[in-house]
This record gives sequence, C-alpha cells and structure tokens, in this order.
Amino acid sequence: MRNKKKAIFNTIFLILVFSLTVYMVFRGEDLGEIIHTVRQAEPVYLLISVACVVLFILGESVIIFYMMRTLGAKVKIGHCALYSFVGFFFSCITPSASGGQPCRFIL
Repeated sequence: MRNKKKAIFNTIFLILVFSLTVYMVFRGEDLGEIIHTVRQAEPVYLLISVACVVLFILGESVIIFYMMRTLGAKVKIGHCALYSFVGFFFSCITPSASGGQPCRFIL
C-alpha cells in the first residue's frame, strides 16, 4: 500500500514538474510559430536528431557506469542512464551564464 501511494505521489510530482518546465520554457513564445517551424523541418532529420541526442545521453551513461565501477560502486547501467537523462535535462534548463547546474547527480 505504501509503495502504491509513493508511486502515485511520484507520478503526480513528475507531471507537475514537467508541466511547470514546459510552461516556463514556452512562456511568452508564439507556440503557433514554433509548431509551424517544426512542421517545415524534414521528418527524417528530426528523427536523426532525436536518435543522436539519445545516443549521446546513453554514451554518457556508459561513461558514468565505468567510472563508478572503477571507484568501486556497484551500480546498474539502467540507473546510470537515468542519471544521464536527469543531467541532460538540468543542463538544458539551467542557464550556463549562471555557472551551470549546481549538482550533476547525487549517489
């Protein structure tokens, strides 16, 4: 029962953070113009770009996996992938002019 409540809370929290992030990123922007620009792009290039981003993040997770194993930590490659996705997310929403993200991940 406790795990079910925790899962519901985590889902609601994730949706809230995602919604707030999307709102803050696109606040004051013309969504119609953004959608029009994306529709003008070739779908093949959009798919290639998304695949490259995912491969970059997964490559970073392999580096984190080997680094943590070298330091003696027993981590799963899936957890390292999650660390990489979270790190990429924070890198995208944190302005580099402010010094970048305050903390990459905590183990």
